[in-house]
Amino acid sequence: MRFWFITFLVIPLFLSAQMYDDFSDGDFTADPPWYGDVDDFIVNSSFQLQLNAATAGISHLSTHYEMNGETEWQFWIKMNFAPSDNNMARVYLASDKQSLNGPLNGYFLRFGENLSNDAIELYRQNGETLTLICRGTDGLIANAFQLWLRIRRDVYGNWTIEKDNTGYGVYQQEATGFDDQILTSSFLGVYCKYTVSNIKNFCFDQFYAGPHIIDNEPPQLVNIDATSANNLDIYFNEALLPAQAINTQNYFVSHSIENPMIAQLDTQNPGKVMLLFDRSFPNGMPLTITIKNIADLNGNTAPTIESEFMWFRASAFDVQINEIMADPDPPVGLPNVEFIEILNTTDKEINISGWRLIIGNTIKVFSQLNLQPNQYLLVGHENSAQELSQYALFYGFSGFQLPNSGQTITLKNMLDQVISTVTYSDEWYDTNKKDGGWSLEQIDPENPCGGKNNWTASISSTGGTPGAPNSVKANNPDILAPQTARVEYISTTEIVLHFSEPMDSLLLNVPQSYHISPSIGYPTQAIVKEPDYSRVAIILNPENPLKEDVVYALEVLNDLFDCAGNLIDKSKITYFGIPRPVNPNDIVINEILFNPREDIVKGVDFVEILNISDKILDLSTLVLATEDKSTGEISTPKNISKNGLLLFPENYMTLTTNPDVVKQQYYTENPDNFTKMESLPQYSNADGIVILATKGHEVIDRVEYSENMHIPLLKSYKGVSLERINPLRPSNDITNWHSAAEDFGFATPGYKNSQYSDVTFIDDPITIQPDIFSPDMDGKDDVLNINYMFESPGFIASITIFDTRGRLIRKLIQNELLGTEGTFSWNGITDHGQKAAIGIYIILFEAFDLNGNKRNYKKTAVLGGYL
Repeated sequence: MRFWFITFLVIPLFLSAQMYDDFSDGDFTADPPWYGDVDDFIVNSSFQLQLNAATAGISHLSTHYEMNGETEWQFWIKMNFAPSDNNMARVYLASDKQSLNGPLNGYFLRFGENLSNDAIELYRQNGETLTLICRGTDGLIANAFQLWLRIRRDVYGNWTIEKDNTGYGVYQQEATGFDDQILTSSFLGVYCKYTVSNIKNFCFDQFYAGPHIIDNEPPQLVNIDATSANNLDIYFNEALLPAQAINTQNYFVSHSIENPMIAQLDTQNPGKVMLLFDRSFPNGMPLTITIKNIADLNGNTAPTIESEFMWFRASAFDVQINEIMADPDPPVGLPNVEFIEILNTTDKEINISGWRLIIGNTIKVFSQLNLQPNQYLLVGHENSAQELSQYALFYGFSGFQLPNSGQTITLKNMLDQVISTVTYSDEWYDTNKKDGGWSLEQIDPENPCGGKNNWTASISSTGGTPGAPNSVKANNPDILAPQTARVEYISTTEIVLHFSEPMDSLLLNVPQSYHISPSIGYPTQAIVKEPDYSRVAIILNPENPLKEDVVYALEVLNDLFDCAGNLIDKSKITYFGIPRPVNPNDIVINEILFNPREDIVKGVDFVEILNISDKILDLSTLVLATEDKSTGEISTPKNISKNGLLLFPENYMTLTTNPDVVKQQYYTENPDNFTKMESLPQYSNADGIVILATKGHEVIDRVEYSENMHIPLLKSYKGVSLERINPLRPSNDITNWHSAAEDFGFATPGYKNSQYSDVTFIDDPITIQPDIFSPDMDGKDDVLNINYMFESPGFIASITIFDTRGRLIRKLIQNELLGTEGTFSWNGITDHGQKAAIGIYIILFEAFDLNGNKRNYKKTAVLGGYL
């Protein structure tokens, strides 16, 4: 906002009584010329005189002005840091020397001192001796600031310093003093002392020096701001006479609003009148205010004023986060700076003053700022103003930073209501754009809750479209019905219901929208969770809490909608219960993909786990890890879930960093049986160790895998998972693992393994299943299971396979210590890594114990297939 109210006097130029420079010609070396350290200053893109030094030091400029008698000075100054004795400015009002960095006779204003009481000070300088004439308010300029200043001296030596921090020309007295020692001068100018961190942080503008400007003009209306449905702020360009300004009869609003109840002058800005009405302004309706009898402090009365205004309260998505440049490096065609683009999607002007932009846990507050209809706003670091203001209206914050990998960005109004929110991720980029230089753009503003389905990398040749329609803009409606996704257990009287997508918050907080059985009924309270309203905390009656070992069913009874207006699927029942502690072998590692595909879509690792206990378990208490082979200690543990995540008996859960990619590459019967982890441990494509453990590092299950566990007939192991044949068999039994069947797409994430096989024991201590097996990777009878059951432990066994001519085909195990019962599996592969021929095979099972007991069993099996 740049306003300046100066009335120039018509004075013969030969008297040299007046100077003015607003640097609008982009040149400070002429008209009028400034002298001194010219290489240390520039006129910036906002047409302001700006320090632009290379290293720390002192720099100054001066221009001709002959002070003589009664004089007025005006100028604007901005120091974008907290001033100090080593980072300070002087504005010389008068000097008898062109050089301001040495002995001289004159007057200057000082901006900056040590400690935190920095005030504006007026000094007289005689040679190198400084004399303080007057001092303003302590602490006024203790932090970064910008001010408009007016200084007056009369013919007797009386000085007055006035400040305006509004930009409207409304001056308030800051300090007064007396000094009449210096009567004439030849120059005025600026003097900057700075460290290297502030070599570009001094700006000056709108210099005027000359006779006192006599105010013969009435006050002018410069702005009307409806701050609420009952409050109206009116801004004038100068201080007003209080008696007329606070007279409520001087203001009248159309459409039956009429006169205000209260009219009050702002103590900080005497050109601002604050009106309070007992009748509310209709939202979005143009209204007219009539203002009369308003006068300035000199008695100049303004004619009757009529002006239109509107109270408009933005609703959710009226203002939207529309584009995000989180990783601008290396740049494609835009400046190498981060930004967020915000779009006013309405045809109304929207005041976002006091609104908060929340990036993760960092809160930034907008000061005075209006968005015009359909206007773009670029938000970035304050140092990015020059780069981004060429594209659109820019607003800068100190410490502005966007993580490359992802973050939640939320825009809230002054009532703490969510207007727009998005949680972006680097997974939203195309693979070839993930390294930087490309923005993420919203596809369809009519689908503002679409998340990852409504955002993608820019396709603009410059890498983004700041201040312009998005390059990917298209019709992309949300037509999918929302669902309840899961229930998170908090306590016996509180649960959190998660929805599949952001919801309309209108009915989410109605307790009668939810019903829990058995025995619970309606909750006592429902609390909507911000910022995207995809979760609801459900509070239960403490006299009727949840009980252990009960599976509860939650139903949605009322019509709930997502923010696109799609009705929820009320037929879905979501189950939950009180989780119990996880013990070793309650959950097993059931499937591992450690060497993912590299198709058009690059694959990701996954680990599938299975609850084989009879308990409800909470996966948020567990980590997925690997093992340091040198120490045997758990290494790189990764939390499975930040929030409660229940796993019911006999249920599967697929752990991966990108469920969408896994679902795209493999069929799954249970698309809900996936959870997204922020990261997985690094699992080698050749071999490694997968560990499921508690956060206290108690091992729940451990699998040591190798690509050699795959069936060797495969052309490639890439994209083929290792499946556990039977979850009740030992995890370290390599015969209990097999390549996933080709007919099932080489993986079965989230449901029963293609190579699953039951273990059945009968009276015979050694049994073979099935009678005919066919290792053709079709997922049916691909392996031969050799089951054993002994009355006592301690036997050591070897299993050898022969063909009907007595030739050795495979040494399946040798001298392996057995339990009392178990299973070994043969995948039809010979010791030479080839597929055995179709035919009958002899299974020789030899066992002995340390007491000298020997047992030999001979069984037959048929390897079948297509001829």
